[in-house]
Amino acid sequence: MIRMEAIGAAGLAPILGLRVGGDQRDFVAPNDQSLIEAWLALAHHGQAFPFGLWDGDTPVGFCMIGFGTDDEWTDAPAIAQGSYNIWRLMIDARYQGRGYGRAAMERILAWIRTWPCGPAERCWLSYEPENTAAKALYASFGFRETGEWDGDEVIAALELTPPDQQIRPVTEADRAFWLTLDRHLDAEAFSRKVRERTGYVLNADGAPAGLLRWSLFWDSIPFCNLLAIREDRRGQGHGRALVRCWEQAMRTAGFGLVMTSTQADEAAQGFWRRLGYRDCGSFILPFPGWEQPAELMLAKPLEAET
Repeated sequence: MIRMEAIGAAGLAPILGLRVGGDQRDFVAPNDQSLIEAWLALAHHGQAFPFGLWDGDTPVGFCMIGFGTDDEWTDAPAIAQGSYNIWRLMIDARYQGRGYGRAAMERILAWIRTWPCGPAERCWLSYEPENTAAKALYASFGFRETGEWDGDEVIAALELTPPDQQIRPVTEADRAFWLTLDRHLDAEAFSRKVRERTGYVLNADGAPAGLLRWSLFWDSIPFCNLLAIREDRRGQGHGRALVRCWEQAMRTAGFGLVMTSTQADEAAQGFWRRLGYRDCGSFILPFPGWEQPAELMLAKPLEAET
């Protein structure tokens, strides 16, 4: 009955023409304001996904989904870190009372569970305390108020069910799998990773799917040397899950900064930047036998848990 369509130039004007009823205008921002907020979030390394809601050729509403925070959101609630957010949802006044709001929520949650920004434990949203209709709709999908506030709006959250993932330190039993993805370690170096517990293996659906190994840069800063996912399991959020697990372990161990690097001609730099890593330098190796494109260095401060 309803579909979500990413907003492009052709579909922009009909979505901008949608309005809620007069008694709801204090509860929902206009769609042009929402799109400006999406642009600002993206400009500051955030994630925003605006969609038009359509029934056939008829535009009936608008929604916007976010993930995490951006560089300018200085007072973000704690739940925003690493969580999906239903940032906006509106149904035009002419089409309310026809089940579009519920149908839109079903589509939104199904889209979130494709993990476009990687798996997450929770999805959250916020609403004015007086917006009893929104509260009832969200509660019917399992959203529960957390006691947090986003400005003057109440926050409610839904626990998401991630894919079957298990991340654990590497063991000797992982040798055969590990060496299929990591061509840089010899047998002794692999055994050293096991002894020092400086590697992780991710199992998905009962089988090994990826790995991460790290060491200390300058003997003081955790540095991810390799992140590798089995080719048939890529695009499913496993890389993000490994990085988050590693970051959490480093945070728990008392480190305040983590680093990694990637060649300038590799697409991986975009992956790391989306996770909050920032460029902090580069180097080249112009020596015979060691030549390669410039190596980009990236780093990310680890904030203390709240």
